Amino acid sequence: MEPNDAPPVPPVTASYREIFGWCMFDFANSSFTTIIVTVVFSVYYTKIVCTGRTDGDTLWGLGNMVSQLLVLLAAPFLGALADFSGSKKRFLRMSWVSCCFATSLLYFVRPGDAWLGLALFVLANLAYSAGENFNASFLPELASAEDMGKVSGYGWALGYFGGLFALLLCYPFTQGAFDLANEANLRITSLVTAAFFFVAGLPTFMLLKERAVAQSLPPGSTYLRVGFSRVMSTLGEIRRFRQLFRFLLVFAIYNMGLCAVVAFASIFAEKNLGFGPRDLLGFFLVLQISAALGAFALGYFQDRYGAKAALNLSLAIWIVVSVGCYLATDRWSFMIVGNLAGLALGSAQSGARALVGLMAPVSRSAEFFGFWGLFWKLSSALGPLAFGIASTWYGQRWAVLANGLFFVAGLVLLQTVDVDEGRRAAQEADR
Repeated sequence: MEPNDAPPVPPVTASYREIFGWCMFDFANSSFTTIIVTVVFSVYYTKIVCTGRTDGDTLWGLGNMVSQLLVLLAAPFLGALADFSGSKKRFLRMSWVSCCFATSLLYFVRPGDAWLGLALFVLANLAYSAGENFNASFLPELASAEDMGKVSGYGWALGYFGGLFALLLCYPFTQGAFDLANEANLRITSLVTAAFFFVAGLPTFMLLKERAVAQSLPPGSTYLRVGFSRVMSTLGEIRRFRQLFRFLLVFAIYNMGLCAVVAFASIFAEKNLGFGPRDLLGFFLVLQISAALGAFALGYFQDRYGAKAALNLSLAIWIVVSVGCYLATDRWSFMIVGNLAGLALGSAQSGARALVGLMAPVSRSAEFFGFWGLFWKLSSALGPLAFGIASTWYGQRWAVLANGLFFVAGLVLLQTVDVDEGRRAAQEADR
């Protein structure tokens, strides 16, 4: 069997129970992005761990960049290996356990441990990001093309509620300020996050089925060689899947802006508007609800009006948010802008996942979602780093405004993507 030959595509027969199990991984892993990447550890690292340094923002952007570059290099090969060996669920499990363990080790990062904290964050974020790709690769097996936006939206919406619960669990440890006197309590949030991610992720591995069928290795070959061969073959077929790869490029551009917002939102609020830990948790508690509503509503909107229409609306909102954040001078204006961002945040990422699912062959879903992960991680690496450097040189308000240009470019370039042509290419590949 040639590397890109695949067994027949199984019909979409997932039960609601299995879809719930798949969605629970979004519920579980949102604790990591909410507490570690966005709300608590990001500010703890830049303000307390990097105390006495002037390059905290740049280091935080560097940590995001390195972890995403590592995933970027490995994701397509790991995805091809998972497809060929019929082991998507096993790869997902390994990434889950690794992220939980590395997150728990962040508890030991103390003031002055800038490089230790950076190294542990890179490991945790690497495992988290790899798991995100593997979980997404199950989507074409669970939902038909007509329901893909809705099912993806279910997962993303449930994910925001997972972030909400994680915030509530961490709330008792954020009663003080972001200062040395409160650092012991702030470090406990890493243990809470690791425990939540582990426990909440259990239903996924109890309910989600492995449908991928292992293929026999060609004589004298290895899984690593087959993985490399599949990726090289797919790259050689870019013309065949040109609409999918065109969208992945568009996604990478606007996702640079999204990832910068996620990485620096709390840092911006703390430095410019005087938010303390309790203020940030209160703000993000409300934000999680608006983000969940946005992901849920835009999933239905996408299935009715099309994926491109949903993303057009989301990116237009993000342009307004960028200008509004630049102009915000008090907490209430920032709260309004932030909740508007929440409505658009889930839809921009959930819609992208569903759109890739529509244009990716089901028989090679992990491989193509590996490419989705590649472009995601490339943008995740460059976006926060660019924001961190711009913030260090010109100040955070100007960095926020410049960040909005990614959404403008994404909105313009999205109009060049022909979704119907991309779907036809995927269907032909599965025949």
